Amino acid sequence: MDLDVFLAVSSAGSFTRAAAVRGVSGSAVSHSIRGLEARLGVRLFHRTSRSLRLTSAGEQLAAELAPRFQEIDEAVDKLACFRESPRGRVRVTTLNDAARLLISPKLPGFVARYPDVDVEIAVEDRMVDMVAEGFDAGIRYGGTVPEGMIAAKLTKQLEWVVVGSPSYLDAHGRPKVPGDLLRHRCIRIRTGTQRMYRWELGDGPRAVEIDVPGNVTLGDSELSIRMAVAGGGLVYCLRARVEQELHAGTLEVVLSKWSSFGPGFCAYYSSHRQVPSALRAFLNHLRA
Repeated sequence: MDLDVFLAVSSAGSFTRAAAVRGVSGSAVSHSIRGLEARLGVRLFHRTSRSLRLTSAGEQLAAELAPRFQEIDEAVDKLACFRESPRGRVRVTTLNDAARLLISPKLPGFVARYPDVDVEIAVEDRMVDMVAEGFDAGIRYGGTVPEGMIAAKLTKQLEWVVVGSPSYLDAHGRPKVPGDLLRHRCIRIRTGTQRMYRWELGDGPRAVEIDVPGNVTLGDSELSIRMAVAGGGLVYCLRARVEQELHAGTLEVVLSKWSSFGPGFCAYYSSHRQVPSALRAFLNHLRA
C-alpha cells in the first residue's frame, strides 16, 4: 500500500532505511512514492542527493495518516486473542552484552515455542533511533533508556568487576585500591553515545569514578575481554561475561571489594503504540 510506504519513509527519513524496515528494495519504495505523488498531484518529499524531507503537503498528510494507521495496527493486533499463538515480526536492537547473556540462551526456546513469529535482532552498542530505523523495541542497560520511551526490566542488577590476566598482573602488580588503576594499562571503553566511560567502582557512599589511563580504546566487550586474556591490560566488564575465563584461570578479578552493581538489562519501546502480541511474547520470554 503506497500510503503505508509513505509513512514508513516519513518515519525513517530515508528510502533506504524504509526499504530495510519493510524488507523490500529501495527502488520499490521510490517507485511507490513516485506513483503516489503522481496520483495525488502534489510533491510529498523534497529530495536532494544528501537529504530527504517532507514538503508542507507531506507533513500534513503524515500528520493525518499516522494516527489512523496506528488505530488499524491496534485493531489488527487485538485479533491475537482469537489465535492460538502470536504471529508476525519482532525487530529488536540490542547491546552486545545483552545479546550474549540474555538473548542468545533464550532465543532458541522462543523460536521453538512461537514458530509463527519472525525475529530479527540487530546487535550494536551505538545509540539507535529505534523509531526512525523501524525497530519494535530496544534492549539496553536500565539507566540508559532514551527519554520518552516505555521501559520494562528484563533482569536483576548486574555486577561489574575489573579483571586482568595472571601474566599481566604478575608483571605489573595487583591494584589494591581504585587509585592504583592510574598506574596500570587499562583497556578504555567508548560508550554507544561516544563518550569515554569512567570506571564506576564500589557502591553507596564509597562509590568512585575513575578516568583510567590507557592507549587502547575499544567499543566492543568481547574484543576487550580477549585483549585482557592476552595480557593487554585491565578491563572493566560484567562479571557474567567472564565467568568462563575466571573459572579457567585465564582472568582474575582485582579490587574485588570494589565491584559495583548497576541496573540490569531493560527493554524499551515507543509509548505511542500498543505493544504487539508478538513483541509482548518475546519480552515475556526473555524476562521469564
